[in-house]
Amino acid sequence: MKNEFGKIITAMVTPLNDNLNLDLKAIEPLVKHLEETGTETLVLAGTTGEGPTIEEYEKLELLSEVYKHKNNSTKIIMNVGTNNTKETVRNAIKWSENEMVDGIMVVCPYYNKPSQMGLYKHFESVNDVVSKPIMAYHIPGRTNVTMNAETMVKVANLSNVVMLKDAEGDLEKLQDVIKQTEGKWDVYSGDDPALFDYLEIGSKGIVSVASHVIGAAINSLIEAYENKDYDSAKDFQSFIKEVSEQLFPSFSPNPVPVKYVLSKMGLMTEKVRLPLTELAGSEKEQILNVLHQQQVIKQINHS
Repeated sequence: MKNEFGKIITAMVTPLNDNLNLDLKAIEPLVKHLEETGTETLVLAGTTGEGPTIEEYEKLELLSEVYKHKNNSTKIIMNVGTNNTKETVRNAIKWSENEMVDGIMVVCPYYNKPSQMGLYKHFESVNDVVSKPIMAYHIPGRTNVTMNAETMVKVANLSNVVMLKDAEGDLEKLQDVIKQTEGKWDVYSGDDPALFDYLEIGSKGIVSVASHVIGAAINSLIEAYENKDYDSAKDFQSFIKEVSEQLFPSFSPNPVPVKYVLSKMGLMTEKVRLPLTELAGSEKEQILNVLHQQQVIKQINHS
């Protein structure tokens, strides 16, 4: 199954209005902004998109609105993953049958800590009931379960699993997996500050959150790397890392800071649903000061 999802995939935030309902009017400018700064595929209703607190009917509204305003070439991946295999299979069938959806994302089951066989069976169960491309999502820091190299290779051999989003950062392990699975799937970095390192070991691109704010820099890094201009690529990586420290600070979880910055760009409100909460005033000031020093806010306001 050919992968046509591109090099920059954005895990898109979900705009909310002041009443915490979906802000459908904010979707068109957000999608256009992302496309103009390099995004080729959008992941909807993931953790960045506050999927756990978005109702099923709202996911359909979100999907429909994004589909209506996106470019024809832009792909949509719907997050369907849970820590209940039966529910994940049901979600996978439902969303993969929707003609607006180009692929689905399945995360390693979180909290219940399955064995390696359990992890494989989870992905196999989804693979066997859909025909659309699947992105496997490996993020031990949030799921508290790690997929070993052997299991990754087995998952890569499933017929519909064409992508791996990895946010573990064990590059030595992943490089070995990439060598063993060449032609089976495309591996993407799930960590913005580590994009250069992932490209070094053979990754296709990135599933990004920082692309909401600095998509052009991420695109430039990939172009520089492909042109073997490694010094420029490293410079872009240093910039991306500095910005990411403000977008993913220790004092607030994703997507709270990103939504705040997007609100300063005039693209949406900063509103999030509980259990997430907005930034405190001092936290906002810290982020703005640093991004202003890095000329990110200035660049945004003139883009």
